[in-house]
Amino acid sequence: MAVLLHFFFLCAFAWMLVEGLHLYSMVVKVFGSEGSKHFYYYAIGWGCPLVICVVSMTSSLNSYGEAGNCWLSLKNGAIWAFVAPALFVIMVNIGILIAVTRIISRISAENYKVHGDANSVKLTTKAVAVLLPILGISWIFGVLAVNDHSLLFQYMFAVFNSLQGFFIFLFHCLLNSEVRAAFKHKTKVWTLTSSSIRNINVKPFNSDVMNGNKGGVTPTKMNTWDKSTNSANRIDLSAV
Repeated sequence: MAVLLHFFFLCAFAWMLVEGLHLYSMVVKVFGSEGSKHFYYYAIGWGCPLVICVVSMTSSLNSYGEAGNCWLSLKNGAIWAFVAPALFVIMVNIGILIAVTRIISRISAENYKVHGDANSVKLTTKAVAVLLPILGISWIFGVLAVNDHSLLFQYMFAVFNSLQGFFIFLFHCLLNSEVRAAFKHKTKVWTLTSSSIRNINVKPFNSDVMNGNKGGVTPTKMNTWDKSTNSANRIDLSAV
């Protein structure tokens, strides 16, 4: 259980690092194609945690699991197999956050000069609030909550980290204009499809139309089922 916890916590940090690198590649410095990015992202997100866990297990397997908890031992320094990668990810994401915030601030300042928009500070603050949860900056409180004397950081870590998933869902799904537009488009397609199917199923057919009866024309019965070929299950909808 301690090995699994170690691996999946490292995966969580690795994917937060991937999110930071992806954000950096889109905003600060564009590099690589989408296919190559995905390859590197999977290698970082799943491969790096696996390598760290394998090295930690082979060097000190007895450090996993204690009498009071299923976690890394604090006595022989094995906890650094988790703390060191976590600190690295937090520091890299903080640097990415600063770089992205500077670019957003510069763009907002240019918009203020051109269009007279005085909401540059508001836009920058909103961007920082949106990026903080997905980059995992709240985990820094968990690093600071190292003992019982830092009770305040323990409470802050528990509150912010438990709401990390909610904030990601709120900012990047519910409040995301692209996600909302895609959902509206998909809903419209579902509505049109279902209404079309319903209209086809309930639309009344006049017997004259079905039989091909017209004024002054000899009735000719239409062949509803296409039996001329081997597809007997295909319906001729020409009458509709």
